[in-house]
Amino acid sequence: MMNDSDLQQLFNTFSQERIPDKRDFNASKMFSLLEEPFSIWCFFHAPREEAVMEQNRYENLKIRTDRHTRDEWIKQSFPEVVFINGETEADRFKNTLAAMAKGEQAIANCILWNLPENVYGSVNLLVRNNNHSSIFGDYHYQVYQFKRAHDLKEHYALQVSLTTRILGEIQAFFPPTTRVLLKNDTVDLNYKDYEPRLLQELYFWRNIRDGKAKPEAHKPPKAASSPWRVYANKMVTQSKDLLMLPHLNREMRQCLKINGMFTTDDVAHCSLDKLQTILEEPYASETYYNALAYLHNKPVLREKGHFPPPVKKYNLYFDFEATETFTKDNKSFVYLIGIWDKEKDKYISFVAKSPEEEITIFEQFYNYVQDFEHTALYHWTDFEVRKMKKLQSTQPQAAEKLEKLCSICYDLKVAVNNAFYLPAPSFSLKAAAPAFGFNWRQDDCGAMDSMVYFVNWLRTGNEDLLKKVLMYNEDDCKAMWVLEDALKKADVLEIKK
Repeated sequence: MMNDSDLQQLFNTFSQERIPDKRDFNASKMFSLLEEPFSIWCFFHAPREEAVMEQNRYENLKIRTDRHTRDEWIKQSFPEVVFINGETEADRFKNTLAAMAKGEQAIANCILWNLPENVYGSVNLLVRNNNHSSIFGDYHYQVYQFKRAHDLKEHYALQVSLTTRILGEIQAFFPPTTRVLLKNDTVDLNYKDYEPRLLQELYFWRNIRDGKAKPEAHKPPKAASSPWRVYANKMVTQSKDLLMLPHLNREMRQCLKINGMFTTDDVAHCSLDKLQTILEEPYASETYYNALAYLHNKPVLREKGHFPPPVKKYNLYFDFEATETFTKDNKSFVYLIGIWDKEKDKYISFVAKSPEEEITIFEQFYNYVQDFEHTALYHWTDFEVRKMKKLQSTQPQAAEKLEKLCSICYDLKVAVNNAFYLPAPSFSLKAAAPAFGFNWRQDDCGAMDSMVYFVNWLRTGNEDLLKKVLMYNEDDCKAMWVLEDALKKADVLEIKK
């Protein structure tokens, strides 16, 4: 068994007698490295003053809920488990090493460092295995990691492969497998299967850190994750980046750059004939006319006959807010139906406090319509109609009313997409409406935030939280009407055939 001096030497070796800092990669950042590498570039190279912290309330709620569920499972499955604590992360790493040296059967809430290789990470659970020895004795440890997803995602596999690699270096034995516990499944990963890809991604990260690689951002309004979202949106928009063109993938953008086109203006000043030699159709035409929309700052008419939508005596713009399941015991349900009533120039809402009340707010929605022959229900995307169709199968007593609601629904996104090329990076409502002057009133309440505010309102009774949810939903509803009205009044650029 290791003595205190041996443990201190082990700690010194893998801590490099320092704590993790900006030069080191945290395994928890694997998702960002794979899916949002521009955020990592910003962390190293963007001006510090451009960072704008935006709290991810939804993710924080999920983490708290997941942690409780995970810890309860660990206690039941490994009654002898030791939970690692410490005032600092260095203390937690020291205590993790001490628990491993002691030979504990299960060690939870662990920290593993390999700072000479600039990597570190947290591990939900280390489980003792007696099939092979390590520097600690005639046993070694294996990583167990818990994920709330239904299936194994690439960044999960690489994340646990990295912590397994760090563990292997520390204990001088690489466990052949690591275990990932999903919502309804358990997967044993072979480290050697993922090692080449892991080393490739770590090489990419080092190049980003050292300024040798600059990844692309995403499309606004989510060009990067917090705290770099606002900065990335501004950079992409102001530079008229090709990312602003909705239909192009990375390879297509690269083809344009090879041919000397780096901005939306470059594309707009090119001829359609030339673009058609670079890109296949329909991408050449889509790209050209979207670039024209940016150049002239007006919608380009794609095809007549799709817009404006049919105007009825009563015109209602509606939007649902729905929960997601946080644990295996709760249910997803529509908790809010909001309506912008164009004729009354007002917002109406129906709120359900529980899954049992969900059908009640749909009854209220149905009753509000009254005159089905002369009413149109406008929505953006097919989410709302799909929800009502699904509800018909679980609420047969209300199926006829739900079907009647669906029968007068009109998808504004489809109508706008079929009719126009917009000076917007996508046809999401959050991208299209701001292109015509509409902005949401709250910076701290999106769809996921709204869900968290709702859950906390149920828990606390704080009416201010519900007001934030209602304001967000009202803006969603009103955005559709404002966008439709703006497009009706817009000076449209017509395509000359």
